Amino acid sequence: PLDGFRVIDFTIALSGPLATALLADQGASVIKVERPGVGDIARWTGTAHNGMTAVFLAANRGKRSISIDLTTPGGRDIALKLIEQADVVVQNFRPGVMEKLGLGYAAAKQCNPDVIYVSVSGYGSSGPYRDRSAYDTSIQGYAGFAANQAGHDGSPRFLHQLAADKVTSLFASQAITAALLARLRGKCGQHIELSMAEAVTSFLWVD
Repeated sequence: PLDGFRVIDFTIALSGPLATALLADQGASVIKVERPGVGDIARWTGTAHNGMTAVFLAANRGKRSISIDLTTPGGRDIALKLIEQADVVVQNFRPGVMEKLGLGYAAAKQCNPDVIYVSVSGYGSSGPYRDRSAYDTSIQGYAGFAANQAGHDGSPRFLHQLAADKVTSLFASQAITAALLARLRGKCGQHIELSMAEAVTSFLWVD
């Protein structure tokens, strides 16, 4: 169903990469942008073989990858050219990082007014936790997964899954396809913002 749509993937770890992998499963052309020499940190999470782990392979299936140094003017220009040809751009850096690189929504919209730009963060783009790094366990604790799994003694327990990342990925992929449908119906591009904390809270709310 997504054949012909192009996604530029600036994400790392799991919450962003799994969302774009789901789009690739549905036929989208996904181009993953990675940092030279290091790549996505998920390449090194667990036992790696030839620079790839099982987590990285599972979350980046069906994609093509390009290495770009986004901190250089030349790298930024290449990234903007990719964005110019994209239907969807997804990034999951801390709020403000892409803006400092000159690749935030304002810059993307200037070269591609119809782009669907997706920002995934840990705790949202505003508020006291805005600049905090987010990990699956910290979100499980903050947003309620750990408390929801509390034992008989009341002690919170983590799910033995990267559940916060995975739930966020599902919310993100659904929001992206909804935005693409809206655009096909005559709406313009838009900026989708979602956080892992909000995704987990929403998931648990209907309990």
